[in-house]
Amino acid sequence: MTVSNAAYLKGFHDSTRALGAKVISSDFTFEIEGFEGNWLLCKQAPWPELSPAGEIEIPTPLGATMWQEQQLKVAQQGQISMLETVAGSIDQMLVDLIVRGGTSGSSGVTFNAKIYEGTPQKYLRAKRIVDAFIQMDVADRDWENRSQPLIFSGTLFYHYFGEIIPGNSSNYR
Repeated sequence: MTVSNAAYLKGFHDSTRALGAKVISSDFTFEIEGFEGNWLLCKQAPWPELSPAGEIEIPTPLGATMWQEQQLKVAQQGQISMLETVAGSIDQMLVDLIVRGGTSGSSGVTFNAKIYEGTPQKYLRAKRIVDAFIQMDVADRDWENRSQPLIFSGTLFYHYFGEIIPGNSSNYR
């Protein structure tokens, strides 16, 4: 016999609703400092979170063990995808990052960025990442693919120290 009677299920429904509306994965934008005009071209980016980097096994008497957390993981990485334009906006941005050098006086192609929950104009919160760089995968062009824009994909390497920028709106929609 099932326990899913209407009153029982309504209790779960009400409890879930009381926790608030759920965040939709697509409701974000990614903006590289110095290339603010390209935020509409980012299709996918990681959402930074702070958590321990892993576990440390601690031996205890009689062969037992216990866990202890490692330091926070501030050097993070995740997939990023960007839509290319006919004008070559992303290709040129990647070249410009190399030419201008890195952030904080470092050499290389590092940059700082913000990842908004919403858009740069209207957002609930934003997370700031620093000293980031993108390792791009080789893009595939395909004569038979007439149904998809050219997407540059790769891995975004970045540092996140828990900096959250308060939003400028209570609803970004």
